[in-house]
Amino acid sequence: MEVRLNRHELKHEPLGTPGELIELIRECVNNGCYSHYPTELGDELREALSTFEGVEPGITYVFNGATEALQLLFMNLRPRRVVIPVPNYSDYLRLGRLVNSEVRLIEYWGRDDLANLIINEAGPGTVVILSNPNSPIGYLIGRDQLLVIAEELGRRGSVLIVDESFMDFVGDNQSLIRDVQQYDNVYVVKSYTKFLAIPGLRVGAVYTRNDIGELVPTWPVNSIAEYAVSRYMRRAHEFRRLTIKYVEEERDRLVNSLRELGISVYESRTHYFMIRHEPWLGEELLKHGVLIRDLSNIPPLMKGYFRVSIKSKEIDDSFLDILLKLKKSKNNFNF
Repeated sequence: MEVRLNRHELKHEPLGTPGELIELIRECVNNGCYSHYPTELGDELREALSTFEGVEPGITYVFNGATEALQLLFMNLRPRRVVIPVPNYSDYLRLGRLVNSEVRLIEYWGRDDLANLIINEAGPGTVVILSNPNSPIGYLIGRDQLLVIAEELGRRGSVLIVDESFMDFVGDNQSLIRDVQQYDNVYVVKSYTKFLAIPGLRVGAVYTRNDIGELVPTWPVNSIAEYAVSRYMRRAHEFRRLTIKYVEEERDRLVNSLRELGISVYESRTHYFMIRHEPWLGEELLKHGVLIRDLSNIPPLMKGYFRVSIKSKEIDDSFLDILLKLKKSKNNFNF
C-alpha cells in the first residue's frame, strides 16, 4: 500500500509477518544455512507449496518471486499477441513489450462480460494475462467464469495466465490451481511474499500441467527462503484464516468511514481497494506523513485514482483522523 505513517514503510500483509516465520528465519541464520546451497530445483519448497495448495508437486514449479516466473513464462511462450484487461498490474504491459508482442488492452472494471471481451481478441499465439483478485482494484473473477474463458481460449489456440498473488486474502477462494491439471493452456502464477509479508525473500510459483522444468533456474530460491517458508507453510492455513477474518472486518469499517468522508471507493474482495478523489489528495496526505499509491501510471486510469491498503486498526484510525482534519481545515477542498 501505500499507507505510510511517519515515513516508515509498512508491509503488504495487515497482520504483519507471522511470528513463527520470523523465528524460522532466525533459526536458519543462526544455524548458518546460508552457507549451504538450497535444493537444486527448490524441491523442499515445491513440496511444501503443493501441500498447502492441495495439489501434486509435479504441477508445481518454484521461482525467485512471481515476477521472475512471469518473465520466464513470457520468454518461453513468445506470444504473437498479449491481451490484458485493464486496469491491471502494470508489469504485464512491460512483459508483452519485452517479447515484442502485439499488446491489446481491453477496458474492464469487473462488472461486464469479460468472456466476450477476451474471446473477441483471442486467436492462435495469443496469451491472455490477468490478476485475480485484480490489482489494483480488488474485484474477483469467479472460478466458473474463468474456466469458461479457458476452454474457449483453448479451442482458439490461446493461453490463459492467471496471477493469483493476492488470492490468500480472499475468503471465497476462487483459485484455479486445482484445475490446471485439466487444461494444457492454463498457467496459474502466485507470489507468497505478499501474504506472508516477506517481500525481501522472493518466493513465487507456477502451477501447470505442462512440463516447464527447463524454465526453472538452478537454485531458484535462496536457502533462507526455502528453509523458513517450507517449514512455515505446514501451519500457514491458520494464518490465512485469521488474515481473511481481519481483512473482511477491517475493510468494511475503513470503506464505510471513507465514504462518510465523501471519498469514492470501489468494491474490493481483498485487503486493498481503489479510491477516486481530487488529484491533490495524495500530495496533501504526504505532507502529513501518509503515502497512498498514485495509480495514474496504470492505463486507463488518470490523476485522482489511488490505492489504499488495510493496515492495523491503529494505523487505519490515524489515516482516517488525518483525512478528517484535512476536511475540516481545507474548506476549499471538496470532500
